[in-house]
Amino acid sequence: MTEIKCAIVTGAGSGIGYAIACRLVREGYFVTGLDVTWREPVNPDILFERVDCDMRKSDQIKAAFAHVMKVRGRVDVLVNSAGVSGRWTVATISDEEWKRVLDINLFGTFASMREAAQIMSAQRRGVIINIASNRGLHGLKNGAPYAASKGAVLALTKSAALELAPSNVGVFAILPGSTDTPLLRGTRSDEQVAQIVGLNKPEHVADAILPLLSPDALAFNGACISISRHMAV
Repeated sequence: MTEIKCAIVTGAGSGIGYAIACRLVREGYFVTGLDVTWREPVNPDILFERVDCDMRKSDQIKAAFAHVMKVRGRVDVLVNSAGVSGRWTVATISDEEWKRVLDINLFGTFASMREAAQIMSAQRRGVIINIASNRGLHGLKNGAPYAASKGAVLALTKSAALELAPSNVGVFAILPGSTDTPLLRGTRSDEQVAQIVGLNKPEHVADAILPLLSPDALAFNGACISISRHMAV
């Protein structure tokens, strides 16, 4: 009997993370979603496990992975989608706000990857997909901590791919363009959102991860793939 593959998706409470969790369920995965805020109601037609987890806390991340291993005995896919943004200038942002963004966007991604790397190396199989951003390449006016964190995620992705390739583990990053999520709407008015040309839907980003789940994707391990259709300011 074929074993059901297991996926962990961070930031699964809304937006891109929620769309990815739902898509993986439809693809036949047992999905555990991690988040601290669950904006999306439970859909009885697309169920996944919901685990409260603060991505700034390594003990909570370790406990979540240990839970999945105890219950399922494997982790085939990790998608790091948890993230926060905001609007600050370099001249005025506080230490606390800078640290909060970097802790969630960068440390949370790293800490999840660390747990997955140990499990997947032992399994000698697995896929890690980080949701990064084109802002990590081009910067973001009034959003330096977000851009800095996403740029670091790209470097982390490529570094981990070099380390984990011998264990048959793929590590990739997806760079979405502007996507209609609570994260984006939290930094823009409805009028500003309406003016974005080619605004992605979260489901569009979820579709983009599917080719990376194939064993053939190891041929371009470490790839950081932009699916942007527009760069909003």
